[in-house]
Amino acid sequence: MADLKELSQRTVKAYNAHDASALAAVDHPDVVATTPGPAGRTERRGRKASQEYNQSWFTAFPDARITIINEVIGDDSFVQEGIFEGTNTGEWKSEAGDMPATGKTVKGEFCLVAKVRDGLIVSGNLYFDQVHLLTQLGLMPVPAEARA
Repeated sequence: MADLKELSQRTVKAYNAHDASALAAVDHPDVVATTPGPAGRTERRGRKASQEYNQSWFTAFPDARITIINEVIGDDSFVQEGIFEGTNTGEWKSEAGDMPATGKTVKGEFCLVAKVRDGLIVSGNLYFDQVHLLTQLGLMPVPAEARA
């Protein structure tokens, strides 16, 4: 279990250092990663795809930082609940298309569920609220309040 804790900490350190290569190094060559996308879950396969995804966030949010607020370590997996913060001062390349910088700062919760094999992440499922993110960036109108 200590190895999984260390692996989890390495991911946070690499993310906060904006080191997409170091993040790719903790991925298994056959990693499958899923993230929210414009048409539901988006799947990426392999280290290169994961590295490109992370780099797109570092380019769009050069001051991006994650803080882990809760972590659960299992036999072959770990779960991170955290806060993402960053200012969108760079172009963001995403499945929805390239978006110019908005200059706006965002803060939102995320959850990563990572399964580990041979000391490397073989699957990573990232969850975050896209509507909340896009609203903070001014790219989507604030949702109407639900009425009882």
